[in-house]
Amino acid sequence: MSQSYDVIVVGAGVVGSSTAYNLVQHGAGKVLLLEQFSSLHTRGSSHGGSRITRRAYNKPFYVHMMDEAYRMWDQIEREGKTKLYTNTGILVFGPRTSPDLKKTIASLHINEVEHEVLTAEEAMLRYPHQLDLPFDHKCVFERDGGTLLATKAVSVIQRLFTEGGGELLDGHRVKEIAPGPIVRVTTNNGDFTTRRLVVTAGPWAPTIMAQLGVKLPFKFSIRRAEVFYWRVEHPELYSADTFPSVILYDDTHHPFYAMPICEYPGLVKICPYATVCVDPDSRDEQISPRVEDIQPYVAKYFKGVSTTPSIYEACIITKTPDEHPIIDRHPGHSNIVFGAGFSGHGFKLSPVMGKLLCELAMDLPPSHDLTPFRLDRFNKHSSKL
Repeated sequence: MSQSYDVIVVGAGVVGSSTAYNLVQHGAGKVLLLEQFSSLHTRGSSHGGSRITRRAYNKPFYVHMMDEAYRMWDQIEREGKTKLYTNTGILVFGPRTSPDLKKTIASLHINEVEHEVLTAEEAMLRYPHQLDLPFDHKCVFERDGGTLLATKAVSVIQRLFTEGGGELLDGHRVKEIAPGPIVRVTTNNGDFTTRRLVVTAGPWAPTIMAQLGVKLPFKFSIRRAEVFYWRVEHPELYSADTFPSVILYDDTHHPFYAMPICEYPGLVKICPYATVCVDPDSRDEQISPRVEDIQPYVAKYFKGVSTTPSIYEACIITKTPDEHPIIDRHPGHSNIVFGAGFSGHGFKLSPVMGKLLCELAMDLPPSHDLTPFRLDRFNKHSSKL
């Protein structure tokens, strides 16, 4: 006999966990959060020591959403009695001609976010022992940028969800979903029914969407993200007190990001955005880390950093063609909601993304404009936002 719930959320990464947390906060009734692996696993996109958080976005609507995200992270920290956010500031730089850098500066200006535009020389005067920038580069520094503790944040959100009356079941891989006024979810460990379903399954969400008959004119980009940690000669120069988070834009959009020492003693995190396509069920099979994608940037831009990484880790990124997530209903079943393709935005914005998915599931007015995230934007050829 199946167990019945008011809402079921499939996928307990940071967005799914935030959705479930928001549902219990909004009094959605009996809420179940299903996870196919063990809780806080390392197979998806939400694990690890840290993620960058920032308002320095090249799209104004993300900058606006981050205002609420910071408030919600503060609430989660207070309720969970756990520090998750460290304010390091963020430095975004690239050639003066970089369109993304220009858009980032414009977005900050439109949203009246405090920031500084610096020449390469001014940035190097600020970080003389860490950075070596070409003089044709330009920078923008945003004070509120920083880091979030990734796995710890998911853990705190899940704890707040269960303390609020929600139920989390891990080791439940979804085998079939039968839509209808009452949705039946069949897993390897039992069946469940619900009036409303939210799918936030990370790199597995496209498969579930296809099984539910959602036809999209594109394929999600599912890639392995390479995460490298590099030893530094003087750790005090790369601490969260002395070094900001960093993003580089160049002709290839943004080839790397860096974060100060916050996970492993004496190791700074510098990672490429360039990654290889993978099957999420066999992420690490017969694939060697592509350290050559990042080594030239480490040698060119950073001082006192080893040219060989000390630690390698991996996760999965899932993106749509326009790199904005999907937050929308099933076109034929209004009681099924999808959240997919969050990589690049999902972690820092997860409290807000979870709130929007909660609002959709509960038929509440959305607290932000959902136009950039709707399913039909690709059919309308409206991806240039």
